[in-house]
Amino acid sequence: MAASTGVLGTDAGGNLVLRRVIVRVVSGPDRGKEARLEQGTVLVGSHPEADLVLTDGTVSRYHAELALLPEGVRVRDLKSTNGTFVGDSRIEAAIVAPGSEVRLGRTRVELLPADVPMPEAPSERVAFGALVGASRPMRQLFGMLEKVAATDAPVLLFGEPGVGKSEAARAIHEASGRARRPFAELDLRGGIGAHAVADEMARADGGTVVLDHVDEAPVAVQDALAGALDRRERRVLDVRPIAIAATDLRDRVEAGALRRDLWFSLASVRVHVPPLRERREDLPRLVRELVRATGYPDVGLTTAELGVLRAHDFPGNVRELRRMIEQTLLSGERTSRPPPAPGGVQVTEDLVQLPFKEAKEKLLDVFEARYIEALLARHDGNVSRAAQEAGVDRNHLARLAKKHGLR
Repeated sequence: MAASTGVLGTDAGGNLVLRRVIVRVVSGPDRGKEARLEQGTVLVGSHPEADLVLTDGTVSRYHAELALLPEGVRVRDLKSTNGTFVGDSRIEAAIVAPGSEVRLGRTRVELLPADVPMPEAPSERVAFGALVGASRPMRQLFGMLEKVAATDAPVLLFGEPGVGKSEAARAIHEASGRARRPFAELDLRGGIGAHAVADEMARADGGTVVLDHVDEAPVAVQDALAGALDRRERRVLDVRPIAIAATDLRDRVEAGALRRDLWFSLASVRVHVPPLRERREDLPRLVRELVRATGYPDVGLTTAELGVLRAHDFPGNVRELRRMIEQTLLSGERTSRPPPAPGGVQVTEDLVQLPFKEAKEKLLDVFEARYIEALLARHDGNVSRAAQEAGVDRNHLARLAKKHGLR
């Protein structure tokens, strides 16, 4: 098989992998025989055309089908005579984790994980949808989201409140092959009744459904969600689920607060969205984008104001930063400035009264001050980096900053 075959997932450490499984016979006359499950399905039976041919007389000609999914291996009995068992339970269809054992007649088959690590090179992006950041944690996040968006794998986005999980979910949808299809968001914490889960997911058929607060879903909603996801696994419903939670859900499963099958169905790819305190170097860029979103793109923050923000812990993350900007940093005189006229030029009556040359110099002076202030803020006051970006001599930029009282 080509090196790229497999199903995208994450390992126990949260690293991206291409999920692959070795199907190995561990008991019976064909002990030691194996087949690789890297994509699609493996047909197991006694017929010569089966992918894994077994000579056990208790195995039917076409006994079972094994399918590799992002959430595990779907084992489906093909109406065999002697049945397919997971543990002591005879099953018609079930999704099991790699490492499980399945019995076909008297033959036992082990599903051995053979994951291949995916390279984790940070993305070159500084934005992904509405998410913004050039720090290494954000570029690593963007690298994961790029890979995830190119697949139909179920995704769990987890992290602290306010980090941008909903924005990440929409960005995945918009970067995926489902971008032109429906996009639905369901609040499982209490915003939707159990009776409505299946209908709401059906409305997103062909598209993406975001399952918010899945870690807080009531038992009845969990049951309804499990039924809807079963329809997806049986290819009755074509929808890509993206779950949102505060944690990666394992603790909720171990505590008995979340159905284990939901973990398998929703957390095949787990993506952690980092808190703002772990990427403080993104603050200037974030502030600039958030200020622009207020409708006052000409308002800038001084280096001192950015210093105050850097000293803050931001327990509410980007959501809290947005509120601070709206309620505090853009209050008073700052919000009294109207948005700039087309082209960003404000020609006031006072300027018109001046000779052309003098009016032009005043406008250039204002531009110069605002440009240098924003440039230094973006580079955390580092004159060398700011000068490099602007394409000017460092000493020249330092003199201009001093002229305008910015240093």
